[in-house]
Amino acid sequence: MNFDRVNDSGGTAPADANFADILIHIGYHKTGSTYLQDHCFQPINGYSSNIGGSRTRIVKDIAFPDNFVFDPFMCRSLYLPYIETARDNRLRFVLSHERLSGYPPSGGYDRMLIADRLVRTFPAARILIVVREQVSLIRSIYSQYITDGGDLSLHRFLETPEPQLGRMPGFRLEVYEFDRLIRHYQELFDRVLVLPFEMMVRDLEGFVEQISQFMEMPPPASIAKVVTNSRRPVTMQVVQRFANRLMSNNELSRGGIVQIPRFARRFARLKPVFERLTPQSFDERLNRKIDRNIRAFVAGHYRDSNCRVMELTGLDLEKFGYAV
Repeated sequence: MNFDRVNDSGGTAPADANFADILIHIGYHKTGSTYLQDHCFQPINGYSSNIGGSRTRIVKDIAFPDNFVFDPFMCRSLYLPYIETARDNRLRFVLSHERLSGYPPSGGYDRMLIADRLVRTFPAARILIVVREQVSLIRSIYSQYITDGGDLSLHRFLETPEPQLGRMPGFRLEVYEFDRLIRHYQELFDRVLVLPFEMMVRDLEGFVEQISQFMEMPPPASIAKVVTNSRRPVTMQVVQRFANRLMSNNELSRGGIVQIPRFARRFARLKPVFERLTPQSFDERLNRKIDRNIRAFVAGHYRDSNCRVMELTGLDLEKFGYAV
C-alpha cells in the first residue's frame, strides 16, 4: 500500500509536523463511518475523537462557513485543546465526519473546497478515505436522502431537470468518480490511505489493522463486530418520501403543508411496524427494481475512474465487484 502523495502541494500551507500524528477521516457517506466512529476510533484502540460535543460541529466549523468567512487559523484554534489532550493521554486524535467528502445528493459541490480548507487548517495530517462500489452506494445514499427528509423520486434524484444551468446543486454521477478526490488529497497531503468498504464487510480485522499500520500504531485492542444503520424496508422509504413532501421542513424538503418538527426522526420510530407488515418477497422485488434502474442509469460510467483509482492506490477493486 502506497501512503505517499504523488505530487507536491503546489503552494498550499507548508508542512507542519505538529499535525502529522492526527487522522482525518472524510468518509464517504454510507461506507461504515458510524462503525469507525463508534467502535474503532476509541481510547481502547489508542484514538481520541473527543471534540467537546456532537460531531456535527465539524460540519459547522469546516464545511458550512461562507467562502469569505472561513478562517483556518481560527478553526485550528478550536481543535488544538482536544489535540493536545489526546497527546497528553498518548492517544491519536481523529477528526471524523463523512460530510468532509461532500454531500452526494447535492453533487458534492464543496468537496474540493473542504479538502483545501483541511490542508490549510491541519497541514501534514493523515487522511483516510473509504470508497464503495458505486451502484450499491447510490442505492444506499438515495435511501439515506429520504430518511433525512428528501422527497424526490429516484428518477428526479438522479437526473437534473432542464434547463441544466447549475442554479441549485443536485446529485451528479461525477461525485463518485473517486479518483478525482483521491488524487486531490494526494496532492495536498503526504499520507493518504484509501480502503474499500467491501473489505470492511469481508475482513473487518484486516480493514481496521490497515488503519493501525497507516497510523504507525499497534493492532487495535478491540474490534467490535456489530451491525450499524441496518437497511429499512423499501416500503417504508416509499411512504416516507411522500410524507416528507407533506410534513417535512428541512434543507432537503422545504415547506411541508403540515409542518411537524423533527418529522424524519419521528417517522423513524415506525420501522418495526413496517418490518412486521411488509412481506419480504414484495420488499425484495421493490429493491431489485431500484437496483436495475440505478444500473441502467450508471451504465458503465465508473469503469475508467475505478481503473485510475487502482493506479493511484494499488487496490484491486475488481475482486470487490467494482466495474473496471
